[in-house]
Amino acid sequence: MFRVAIVALPRCHASGVHGILDFFTVANYCGAPPSGTDESLFDCQVVTVDDQPVRGYSGALVTPTIARNDFQADLIVVGSSVEAAIGAEYLDRALAPAKPIHGWLLDAKARGAVIASVCTGSFVLAEAGLMDDAVATTHWRAAPMFRDRYPDIRLDENQLVVDNGQIICAGGATAFVDLCLYLVERFASPSVALACSKMLVMDGRRQEQTPYMAFYSTKAHQDEAIRKAQGWLEAHYAEPVTIDEVASVAGLGTRTFKRRFKEATGETPISYLQHLRIEAAKHLLESSREQTARIIWSVGYEDASSFRRLFKRTAGCTMEQYRKRFSYVSPAAA
Repeated sequence: MFRVAIVALPRCHASGVHGILDFFTVANYCGAPPSGTDESLFDCQVVTVDDQPVRGYSGALVTPTIARNDFQADLIVVGSSVEAAIGAEYLDRALAPAKPIHGWLLDAKARGAVIASVCTGSFVLAEAGLMDDAVATTHWRAAPMFRDRYPDIRLDENQLVVDNGQIICAGGATAFVDLCLYLVERFASPSVALACSKMLVMDGRRQEQTPYMAFYSTKAHQDEAIRKAQGWLEAHYAEPVTIDEVASVAGLGTRTFKRRFKEATGETPISYLQHLRIEAAKHLLESSREQTARIIWSVGYEDASSFRRLFKRTAGCTMEQYRKRFSYVSPAAA
């Protein structure tokens, strides 16, 4: 029997904790031997830092099912803290409750246990020193904060699941489903994982979180000239724009403007403008049935082929595929 410990931290994604527990319970059902014996594939338990119940971000109570030190897990899954994906100002508060288990996680790795994270649980693994030689993924919105805090750790936020062998990371909060499918496939069998997906009426494991990403402009800096340029770009992105023109709006020389813009936002002026245009195109694909060529022109591009390549590279899918997945306007209504 493979022993799984799910770590529930204060203000965690409670449904994720319970969802992992439910998934492994379904795996036990789907993988039950024909003889009908009581032997299960997985012994899955919920643990907390101090063996006491915790409140999830939603206010739901998450109760441990076993004392943490009484259960020697083969696999430990660290759930997410919702606040870690909201903003850097919450990050220290979100990570502080996990400090007492850093040693426990390191000891578990030393004895051969597999350590996995969901969403911003990767921050906990990084804080504990478990990610130094691994590739991480995390919620796409928390990626800039992860890079700032752990500049020496390689991050690939495009991926939903990254397996380093003993360290496994999953992306956004509901990627716990993709992680569970992967773990059942790895530690039980592909046939049991497929049976779980059918039993739970879900598609096979997704590969990327790129299509779900959205661009959030960074304005939490002290450079007022660059903030002024950002506002101007957000109002004029659909028009022909030159960097010299934006630099003039900021009251700076072009070379100085480029340098300060990158320092303040983490983006070049050109990439910032491209992100604004892509987000505008996404909104139109979601909210209208306008022809894609007209959408391209409306966001400031004349070269349709160039924009389509940029869109696919950024969103991980074509404009048509994006509309099919995310549009909330039916053809009949349009």
